Amino acid sequence: MKVYINGELVDKNDAKVSVFDRGFLLGEGLFETMRAYQGVIFMLDHHLSRLVEAARALGFGGVPECEVLARACASVIDANGLGDARLRITLTRGSIGEPEPTIVVTALPYAGYDRAFYEKGMSAITLCGFRVSGSLIHSLKATSYLSSVMARQEATALGCDEAILVNELGNVTEGSYTNIFGLRAGTIYTPPVSDGLLPGVTRGLVIEIAVKAGYDVLQQSIRADDIPSMDEMFITNSLMEVMPLTKVDGHKVGNGYPGPITLDLIALYKGYVLG
Repeated sequence: MKVYINGELVDKNDAKVSVFDRGFLLGEGLFETMRAYQGVIFMLDHHLSRLVEAARALGFGGVPECEVLARACASVIDANGLGDARLRITLTRGSIGEPEPTIVVTALPYAGYDRAFYEKGMSAITLCGFRVSGSLIHSLKATSYLSSVMARQEATALGCDEAILVNELGNVTEGSYTNIFGLRAGTIYTPPVSDGLLPGVTRGLVIEIAVKAGYDVLQQSIRADDIPSMDEMFITNSLMEVMPLTKVDGHKVGNGYPGPITLDLIALYKGYVLG
């Protein structure tokens, strides 16, 4: 496997980052996870724009243009002969005393989630104490991912697929690795960024697709107490696309099966991917 590090493609066994890298020492890093279909990286421009904008907002020096990063991502796909794949690009502030950032791109074959998940839906628990409204940190896709890892571990320990993270106001924010959507009376709701969440690239695309399809979409706070009254729920990220959520805290969402609007959005998203 070939890995891109700071302008070079190297064998994975030779891929090394300095022990003085601030991403390693202090968590001063950002990343994007992307999916390639038949060798083409989906929504690449959106992912890289978010990465570069965040790096510049944090004052990283020497941040390359999106075009340079796009070539780096494409080179990893090509070097590994990949068609359907998952990619990760990591950008840190760089090593202590160095003016340039560290850039790493990796890619692996990826065929997506098991079809059974889309047919039966995933389960989740609600957790408090992992997100705060208005948080700048949680609006960035930072390598400081410990709170999300801990939340997902707690969900997994309880036999669930995801954790729905609730802020100090009692509002749903996001999942440990997904964005959250709820449906009631035909209207689609998703929490606003101000509640303390990352505005996912897939989240934005799903909103766009849903509006074009004629659905009402509101970026509006969802109280954790509102979950039992939802007719449908689903979660999104770049790897899973649109995933039904059919059980929360041990209780069925709606009738306990993927709902009709969720299924429609799954199909519409897939149609968008296929072009």
